Amino acid sequence: MIKQLRRKFIAIALASVAIVLLVIVGGINISNYIAVMSREDARADLVAAVDGDLAELDGDRFGEAGEKRGPGGPADFQGQEQGFELQGLDSGLGREAPFDTRYFIVWVDADDDDGALAVSADLSHIVSIDATEALDLGERAWRSNRERGTIDGFRFLRCEIDDEDAIVFVDISRDASSFRSFALASAVASVAGLLAVAAILVPVSAIVVRPIEESQERQRRFVTDASHELKTPLAIISSSADVIEIENGESEWVESIRHQVARLSDLTSKLVALTKAEEGTATMQVADYNLTALVEEVVREFEPMAVASGKRLVTRVAPARTARGDKALVRQAITLLLDNALKHSDDGGEVRLEADVRRGHARVDVWNTVAEIAPGDHPEFFERFYRADEARSSSGGHGIGLAVVSAIAEAHNGSVSAHSEDGRSIEISVIL
Repeated sequence: MIKQLRRKFIAIALASVAIVLLVIVGGINISNYIAVMSREDARADLVAAVDGDLAELDGDRFGEAGEKRGPGGPADFQGQEQGFELQGLDSGLGREAPFDTRYFIVWVDADDDDGALAVSADLSHIVSIDATEALDLGERAWRSNRERGTIDGFRFLRCEIDDEDAIVFVDISRDASSFRSFALASAVASVAGLLAVAAILVPVSAIVVRPIEESQERQRRFVTDASHELKTPLAIISSSADVIEIENGESEWVESIRHQVARLSDLTSKLVALTKAEEGTATMQVADYNLTALVEEVVREFEPMAVASGKRLVTRVAPARTARGDKALVRQAITLLLDNALKHSDDGGEVRLEADVRRGHARVDVWNTVAEIAPGDHPEFFERFYRADEARSSSGGHGIGLAVVSAIAEAHNGSVSAHSEDGRSIEISVIL
């Protein structure tokens, strides 16, 4: 249980950190992507605004060495600059946008009978693409029926230039490469951070659960000691009842004493078994054993009980199956499963037991009819001292038997489950 608790603590903590990192890093990358696309769209808008020739902005607004100039000299530049901003440079592109924008334009004949057709391309502002590729991209962009989009590393804008249908393509390879590099770096950093947190959580989790572990150890020690201490007075009470019966004969009072002694003895033995199972492999005697012979032996012990209660006990066990585990604990688990099924099945009902070996683990399925039960899974059956009237009759059980089965399964790194398919039966499956 402590190992499970540590695993859950580590898993929840790592999941929380992962979600936070995903939100932060994902948000940053999404914002970065939106900013990149917005910047490239602004470049395309700028190209369309100057009718496809950013060189006009170069000549009218900037000198060869980057000096500001205008028709009226430096004093006249302020008005020129305002006109320059009106054409799109107020969108955050900066003054170097006319010089570092790589683009081409494809003109399209939209009146063609077979649909749009790219008829010509202006490649004077780019060298990384030829005319054939440009025309192909133009047709693909036009037929996409989108005003803006991305194709093969280019951001495109459908517009009109000189009263003709055209598509402006802006090369986004540089910004896209920067975006991918940043995304990869942030992902690697996030994974590294997650691994670092995991490395810290492993030792920290041991410190966190140590008080619980110590509390459970004290509880197990108390249960074991109390169970052993109870055996002596129970034996004395049982012997005293025998003496009273010899001296005074049989009576309902003596029979009641024996019944209660038997119940307490059964409870103490189950508590000891629960403690032993929870201690796990430290006290287990793990070895190969014959599951088929073990199940048949336990079933033979319960056949008289089934006959006496008017219930049918059906067994289906694969022949000559060998499993690995603590034979004594497995025997106790099968005994508790059959005892639970026979006690809590309805009058004249049926109990079926199936056993087989899967990947070295014993699998035992016990099915029994019941008067009434809620359909679906019932994990609550494996809680200590749990009893429900609709699922179990008042047959003297302590509500701890299935908790012992669950602890035995956990000690074998197995699992337990309880499921009702139709509301009239219950099947308990255990992997040991």
